[in-house]
Amino acid sequence: MAILLTEQPTADGLYSAYLPVKFVATEAANPAYLEFELKTSAGASIPNVPKYRALKVNNTYTFDASNYLKSILNVFTTQGFSTTAIEELTDLYGKYEVEVTDPINGVTALTSNEFYAFANIDGLRYLNDETANDGITRKVFLYSSELQGQSSNNNFAFKLQGEYDRVVLFAQSPTVNIETYGVDKPNNGSLITQFARISISSYTNKLISVPLNRTFLQANALKPPVGATLSKYRGFRVKDGTTQNVMYYYSHDKCNLKEFCFINRYGVKENIKFETYDYESVKTSSESYLVGGYTHTGNTNYFNTSANNVKVNQSIVEDYEVRGNFFTSRHKGELQDFVSSPLQWVVDNGEIRPINVLDGSFKLVDKSRGIDFNFKYRYAQTKPSFK
Repeated sequence: MAILLTEQPTADGLYSAYLPVKFVATEAANPAYLEFELKTSAGASIPNVPKYRALKVNNTYTFDASNYLKSILNVFTTQGFSTTAIEELTDLYGKYEVEVTDPINGVTALTSNEFYAFANIDGLRYLNDETANDGITRKVFLYSSELQGQSSNNNFAFKLQGEYDRVVLFAQSPTVNIETYGVDKPNNGSLITQFARISISSYTNKLISVPLNRTFLQANALKPPVGATLSKYRGFRVKDGTTQNVMYYYSHDKCNLKEFCFINRYGVKENIKFETYDYESVKTSSESYLVGGYTHTGNTNYFNTSANNVKVNQSIVEDYEVRGNFFTSRHKGELQDFVSSPLQWVVDNGEIRPINVLDGSFKLVDKSRGIDFNFKYRYAQTKPSFK
């Protein structure tokens, strides 16, 4: 007697927890049920995740791990936003396996293939849900949210350099490759001035977030063969050592650049920059009453001319607006992810502060100069009110 898995994720496959992640088992003794336990790739049990008891249906036993995965993937944090260190995102995504046991007959347990799981929140469906394997296999780099960004030469839409730039990837190569330029807006025809590498060899087969801000690059992007640090440069591009996918980062000297962070459709932390002035509106509302308006001497009442009106139930709402930004059509998916993200932050003096992008209709209008895009937001932390 032995347990067999007739359907399971492919080895090291990349799966969305928001689509079925299916296991189908058989067992010659045909017991009334088999038990499936979701574990880490190291074979460890996961706290507060119970075993699933699958009843026999047509002599097979079926387990869909997606609901279990969704319950343990925690994307609603600021983990993955470090600007100073590479972060392993094991507890946000992670690599898993499933152990199948027959507690009735005591048959030797069977362990499935190991697979990656991540939080895809875009709601995409596919012709064959049973595969559950998402379009992330076409991407590998997760730092840009737009699915259509990849072209025939493996280029994604460019980004403006900011404090929270990063690449999130499955580490299949020992390095992340950096190539610098002496121009602000490099392209495939621009002259490369320096080659450098960020070592990720200690994170093989793990999902990691690698900062790409200039301070981090200066300390960690080293030029072979002697490991020298980068000298002066303007724009740069990052290249994945396995897929050769690349993204260009443009240099931007203007002071009116506003940077935001958000959770994109993959549940991955991403940043986006807008060239905009600060448009701020303040709205207050309150009620008031007269303190000590009347007084008396003996039985004589009279009006107190020094009485003051005092505000009560006062509230203050500050709204901010980003106006008139133009993006290329390749950024449309990124903009859609930003306004629909479950969490957004604004970079304020190097720190990220939670905000709410205000609800509304966002018109992504393609014009001759690009996509016209405007939005309003307010800080998630409210000002104190006087009651």
